[in-house]
Amino acid sequence: MAGINKKLFSHLNVEDSDPVWEKFAEIRFSKKKRFPDHNAYLVEEGLVRKFYISTTSDIDTEICAEFYFPGDIFTVEGNEAVYESISNGLVWKITLDEVKEMFAVNPGCRFVQNYYLSRKLNAAMKREMLLLKNTPQDLYEYLLKSKPHYIQNIPLKYLASYIGVTPISLSRIRKRIM
Repeated sequence: MAGINKKLFSHLNVEDSDPVWEKFAEIRFSKKKRFPDHNAYLVEEGLVRKFYISTTSDIDTEICAEFYFPGDIFTVEGNEAVYESISNGLVWKITLDEVKEMFAVNPGCRFVQNYYLSRKLNAAMKREMLLLKNTPQDLYEYLLKSKPHYIQNIPLKYLASYIGVTPISLSRIRKRIM
C-alpha cells in the first residue's frame, strides 16, 4: 500500500507528518459502487456523483446534484443523497466519529472543517444562482467554459440531469452550440 497522495490534498493545509493521515483506509472501487454512510472520503482517482431519487407518480428519476473529482472531499451522512462512482478509482475513507475526535484533540483541524464547509456553501450558492437565473443552454455553455473537465469526464445522461434536462434536450442544446 503506497499511501495517500498528500500533494493532491495539499489545499487542506494538513502537514505531511500529521498523524491524521494514518487514520484513512484505502478503498479501491469499481463503477456503480455506492459509498456507505457516516464516513468522509478523499477522492484520489476516479469520479463520484451525488444524486437524489425523485419519486413522482410511478417513475423514479435520478437528479444529479454534484460530482467529485481527484482532490475533492465528500461526506456521506445518512441523508437522502446517494453517492455512487461513475468510474473505477480510489478513495481514502475515515469515519465521521474519527473526524469529530480529531477536532476535539487538535483544534487546528478546525481550519480544514471551516475550509471544507465554506467551499461547500459557496459552491451550493453559486449552483443555486446558476439554476435560478439561466436556461439549460446557458448552464451547458457555462460548463463548457468554466468546467470543461465536466464535459470531458461525465457521461451525458448525468450532465443532462445536472442541468435539469433530459438527455434528448441536452443533445439538441449541443447541436445548437456546435
